[in-house]
Amino acid sequence: MDKYITEYLRLSQDDDNAGESNSITSQRQIIENYIGAVPEFSGLPVKEFIDDGYSGTNFERPGVKQLLKAVRKGEVSCIIVKDFSRFGRQYLEVSKFIEQIFPYLGVRFIAVNDHYDSNNHKGTTADIDVPVRNMINAMYSKDTSKKVKSAKRTQMQNGVFSNAFAPFGYMKDETDKHRLLIDEPAAEIVRRIFTLAAKSRSAFQIADRLNAEGIITPALYKKRNGSKLAVNDKVRALWTNGMVSRILRDERYTGMFIGGQHETTQIGSGKKRPTPQEKWIRIPGALPAIITPELFNSLAANRQKFMGNTKPNTGRMLYKKVRCGYCGHVMKYIGDAPKPYYLCDTARYTKQYGCRRERFREQQIIEAVKTAVQLQLAVMLDKEKLCRNGENELAQGIKTAQAANLRLDNEIGQQQAFKRRLYERYKGGGIDKTTFIRECEKIERNVNIKTTERSELLAQNEKQTDTLNSAHKFLGSFSKYQYCIEPAGEMVNELVEAVYIYNADRIEARLSFRMNWFSLLLTSAGPVGPVSPPPPPGGPVGPVGTFVYAQR
Repeated sequence: MDKYITEYLRLSQDDDNAGESNSITSQRQIIENYIGAVPEFSGLPVKEFIDDGYSGTNFERPGVKQLLKAVRKGEVSCIIVKDFSRFGRQYLEVSKFIEQIFPYLGVRFIAVNDHYDSNNHKGTTADIDVPVRNMINAMYSKDTSKKVKSAKRTQMQNGVFSNAFAPFGYMKDETDKHRLLIDEPAAEIVRRIFTLAAKSRSAFQIADRLNAEGIITPALYKKRNGSKLAVNDKVRALWTNGMVSRILRDERYTGMFIGGQHETTQIGSGKKRPTPQEKWIRIPGALPAIITPELFNSLAANRQKFMGNTKPNTGRMLYKKVRCGYCGHVMKYIGDAPKPYYLCDTARYTKQYGCRRERFREQQIIEAVKTAVQLQLAVMLDKEKLCRNGENELAQGIKTAQAANLRLDNEIGQQQAFKRRLYERYKGGGIDKTTFIRECEKIERNVNIKTTERSELLAQNEKQTDTLNSAHKFLGSFSKYQYCIEPAGEMVNELVEAVYIYNADRIEARLSFRMNWFSLLLTSAGPVGPVSPPPPPGGPVGPVGTFVYAQR
């Protein structure tokens, strides 16, 4: 298998603001000029990997993932980037690849503008300049992030729209993506919702009317109009009182620009958290109005009447995790009853999914989930011993793999050296052309066999490593709770991904970590062997440790 040189190019929104010097075109030109100036690269195949619009603060980038996959398969001989920051800005991760992983896999790494070539550091530690540069890149990323946040806030203060998706009822101007225009078909639905609310219709009554008339929901409307928004067609097919309530609470429909509702929790993480309303940026008249401020304000006094509680208790156990097992919707929580309960709202609108219009007591669900978590905790702490043994076996396997890879590298090198000597004999008249071609073909077959064997060995070793890392992450989440007698809210919320309710006798709790080791059936009699219940409609793809609680 012929190896190839790779060009890796990356541009983030932050880099784009810095000008043409970091553009994809500029990076490509610098790398191609370098390749053209190095004689040993002449005639070698070159493949390009690009991440356009991705931050360098993490490796969750499609282009770099494809590149690293090719590296693990043994397809890449050399990686060339404009500079270290193009590959990544996270100091420890970049250093790990450059100083450990790439040398182990026999991959050469070149950063053109940083004058770095790993071939000049074989068998030695990289110059101190390399880690210093990587640390500077990491600090630069943090500094840039602060500047970008400041710039975006300034844009918001000027009423510039910068969200990925326009609110339902609006669309982005094709000539200016920061400007919103009214999307008339969707806006007409918004106006109708407000008009019905002004006639004292409840959110449920409005949703029921829209469903009866076959009006498409906001999520499906966006998807069918070309939006890249990920939508579960089944879960989002029906209007609910929650959807209606969100529209009735959205002041943007009056022309009010609202920005700064969320902030990033950590650089490069992509995770956000809500900000207090007093920190929001509000600019009246900055958007084209779909309804009048007077209509919006006239509903304010009665808003509680038709929308119910607008301040959900986000700190409660299993918040937004209790779902209907039939349709997949998050179940409605009724917390102001003497005994709080959950129910599926979908049954109010349609019977096509088989949902049941029943009340499920919150305490019953919590007790079922706690029982499942306690059982899983006991089992997983026992499994941890097996995991430790597996770690020792894997460490031994890695040593064996390293020795095997070294042997294969030596054998491949010997074959290549023999091929060069064969060529010298042919040029010197020692063998004829037919013999030379026949022997070269034999060498190439041997090299391909050994290269394939090496790739398979690396892939197997990587799979084992990933499995053990996942297991440690999974077990670590349990081990910190090993001395807890009674599962608490924090513990349950961390360990449980979702709870699916089918009926009073069947409650499924799905764990947050994807491990395919086992699923346990939990009944009042205790665990009774492994089972693999099918995932519920609208639920996550594949169970990740499922408990079924049966009350008898």
